[in-house]
Amino acid sequence: MNPLRRHSIDELAEVSGWTGGIRQGREWADVEQAVGIRCPDDCKALMSRFPSGFFRSAVNFNNPIDARVDLETFVRDDIHSVLESFDSPWALEGTGYRLFPEPGGLLPWANDTGGGVFFWRTSSEYPNQWPVVFWDRGTFEWNEHPGGMVEVVWEVLTHPGEDNILRMDLGYEEPILRVPSVHLGDGKWLPHAEYR
Repeated sequence: MNPLRRHSIDELAEVSGWTGGIRQGREWADVEQAVGIRCPDDCKALMSRFPSGFFRSAVNFNNPIDARVDLETFVRDDIHSVLESFDSPWALEGTGYRLFPEPGGLLPWANDTGGGVFFWRTSSEYPNQWPVVFWDRGTFEWNEHPGGMVEVVWEVLTHPGEDNILRMDLGYEEPILRVPSVHLGDGKWLPHAEYR
């Protein structure tokens, strides 16, 4: 079996066509204190380069170090509200998964446009070894990827068929990063004012 290839942030920027940056508003130490755990290095590298947005309209994330994102709102809506929605007997039944902050618990970091959620499985004290788990709202299935955030985003951008963590055909979407935007029709998007 071949070891999982690690892709660089530069490779991710190139394949997604991203040439912009972020408006850093806080340090990672502030984010990690607010969340209650140390974040993986690939997450920090990705968020240092990409603002909030959608990769291939399939991985929707908010960037907690970007000045355009309120940290308190991020922690409340992107973490605690998501965890609360899975805090019921049926949600994790038969999976062996637990929710953060339990040891090894699932910690959300993004969603898809259909209500699915990307989590890290905080399986050890080493964040760089956390695998990604995806919950598909349409099928209620759980899929696990051995790589981290960057590898999952790479896969979504470069595997348009059903051989990605979402197990869906993404060929109809451009493999780009789109910042938060409003759809104008005819395939056109207008970025929110703060991202123009």
